[in-house]
Amino acid sequence: MIWALLAAHLVFCVILTAYGGVLGRRGLLLAALPPAATAVWAATRLGAGEPATANLVWVEGLDLEFAFRVDALGAMMALLVSGIGALVFVYAAGYFTDKSPGVGPFTTALLAFSTAMLGLVWSDSVWSLFVFWELTSVTSFLLVGYKNVDPAVRAAARRALLITVAGGLVLLAGLVVLVDATGTSRLSEMGPIDGSSAVLAAVLLLVAAATKSAQVPFHVWLPGAMAAPTPVSAYLHSATMVKAGVLLVALGGPVLGALDSWRILGLAFGSASMLWGAVGALRHQDAKLVLAWGTISQLGLMIALLSMGTAKATFAAVSIVFAHAIFKAALFMVVGEVDIRTGTRRLADLGGLWRSMPLAFAVALVSGASMAGVPPLLGFPAKEAAIEAVLGLEDAGWSTTEAWLIGGLVVLGSTLTVAYTVRFLLGVFGPGAQDTPVAPARLAMTVPSALLGAASLAGFVALGWVNGVVGPAAERLDPKAEVYQLLRWPGVTTAFTISVAVVGVGGALGWLASRYQGPVPANVGADAVDGLIDGVVVLARRITGRVQHGSLPVYVATMVAVTALATVPFARSIDLDVIYRWDSPIQAVLAALVVAAATVAARLKTRLGAALGLGAVGIGVSGLFAVHGAPDLALTQLLVETVVVVGFVIGLGHLTRRFPPVGQQWRAVRLTVAAAAAIGVAMALAGSASAPTGRPPITELADAAVAEGGGNNIVNVILTDIRALDTLGEIVVLVVVAVGVAALAADGRMREAT
Repeated sequence: MIWALLAAHLVFCVILTAYGGVLGRRGLLLAALPPAATAVWAATRLGAGEPATANLVWVEGLDLEFAFRVDALGAMMALLVSGIGALVFVYAAGYFTDKSPGVGPFTTALLAFSTAMLGLVWSDSVWSLFVFWELTSVTSFLLVGYKNVDPAVRAAARRALLITVAGGLVLLAGLVVLVDATGTSRLSEMGPIDGSSAVLAAVLLLVAAATKSAQVPFHVWLPGAMAAPTPVSAYLHSATMVKAGVLLVALGGPVLGALDSWRILGLAFGSASMLWGAVGALRHQDAKLVLAWGTISQLGLMIALLSMGTAKATFAAVSIVFAHAIFKAALFMVVGEVDIRTGTRRLADLGGLWRSMPLAFAVALVSGASMAGVPPLLGFPAKEAAIEAVLGLEDAGWSTTEAWLIGGLVVLGSTLTVAYTVRFLLGVFGPGAQDTPVAPARLAMTVPSALLGAASLAGFVALGWVNGVVGPAAERLDPKAEVYQLLRWPGVTTAFTISVAVVGVGGALGWLASRYQGPVPANVGADAVDGLIDGVVVLARRITGRVQHGSLPVYVATMVAVTALATVPFARSIDLDVIYRWDSPIQAVLAALVVAAATVAARLKTRLGAALGLGAVGIGVSGLFAVHGAPDLALTQLLVETVVVVGFVIGLGHLTRRFPPVGQQWRAVRLTVAAAAAIGVAMALAGSASAPTGRPPITELADAAVAEGGGNNIVNVILTDIRALDTLGEIVVLVVVAVGVAALAADGRMREAT
């Protein structure tokens, strides 16, 4: 079923690519079908049970494969990705009009993103995870840049792409180290590791997660991405893509969670983002930016909880992931409806919408209360679980200072969450200087947000069902989490008392913040990133102008020089004891002849003489092959040299007899580069010979040549079987050279005839 659902997404992407322009908004309703079907199937896989698996081997023997595993966590994430995705497609059909440009490509890109995100949450192979991780970055770039005629939108899309793709490269490095340290590429088969490799993998994976989940200081791309249409914000930037980093931290916890570096760096990212995101939400005047900065804050809370390494914190994090996706998607949809119906999202320009948009107000009130952690809504027991988790840190072995510090940060972050929620609700729906005129409602926009708002309430009512979803998902990450569950009424506990104080203090702060209309905050971080990107582009142009100005000799000299420098590290591993002069004195004689021929060829000033000198070098190398016991290579080399020399003679006959004059400075450069290349190759060969790894596989190659290749000559089998495509490429190159030489010769004859 996994393959069928992924294939359905791909098939619909192809259909929409071909007919999206014709279908217009109707294509969005068509695109909702694969996510809806996936959500229904994922709902049948929720809870404990045997995971569904599927795999496709990519490169056998290298452990490269597309492997998928839908366990309790994968089913929960698929339900969020596809369930909310289906509603977003319906919502987008109401958001856009028949006159909206580019709806067809937008629909295809949105469904492609849904496919990539689904593959990501189902991935069991680290290589599958990486491929889909990068696909989410590329497709989100296309979606953020929907209004590509706007320079600000293009800058925001570029910023988001470069930060997330850079994080993808860091992720790839971390996965390589992780696979090497654990000995497997399957996430489900990895166990706890330690050591220097584990520390390096932990740092790399957390940095990658921070870029995707918009954690400080990589958060600057998310507010700018609000330039995307609201359906994109509701889907990518609240419910799905930004959760990819959280999912990575969750999956890395069982493997790296025992490391101090994992805990410290994860808590640093999470705590800083939780507080700074909340501050940003309290400062901005754009309702969409308030929610975006709030998302940064809540993602920080999730990552902080997952980094604590306790079962209770893991359970709380998974619960918040589930609740947050529901209420935040609903809030973004409400803001999109307000924007469409009033023409503005600025808090100071809105007033009286609680009367003119009662359904939207009800959805915002319910979803906002869930975000603030107020009963009877799903966000309340999730927030209680988080507070209980930090209160239990001392029992989990944390020092009193650490427990109080982290607990204080979480409580402060929760208080600020209530504050910006109250400010958002009062700013959008509260009384203003005058009531804002509103356009008629659009049913396709209203229904999805209403369903998500009702889900926050229904989740609290059906809390037993929710426990059956988040409990097994948390248990997948930490088996000790099976003893925890969300409670409708926890009693008058310490956590509940703290929650009451959080709501009271946060509500008061939010009311005060709603009365203050400060200036719009400057985009200091975003401007700094854009300046850095522009600086890199300018520097790249200057370097390109210096080293790629059309001179072939300069290109060759640059490449050879860089290659020679790359061999410098080999010098440290050279062992002079393994180097000997020769196996036979004939080798020394032939080597001397090769060096002499090369020296003469370099000093000759006639083209024909230089060509013959190069031919002498090739013949000398053929002799070395023969002495080493490789007559087939010697014959091949001799044949190639003969053809090349003949080609030179034919082609050079129509050029000037002598080379153009060369200055002493350029001659010195060429000689220096040539010498550096020779020394570099010698160092690389000596270094590799000084540090052999294992034994030469000559026996295995000899056996495989007969059994699998059907030949007794190992070299021939390698050329025709193992390196078949490479050999074909070399043949193509020789054919092209031959055609070129023939064309030059024909052109020369034509010139002589005329």
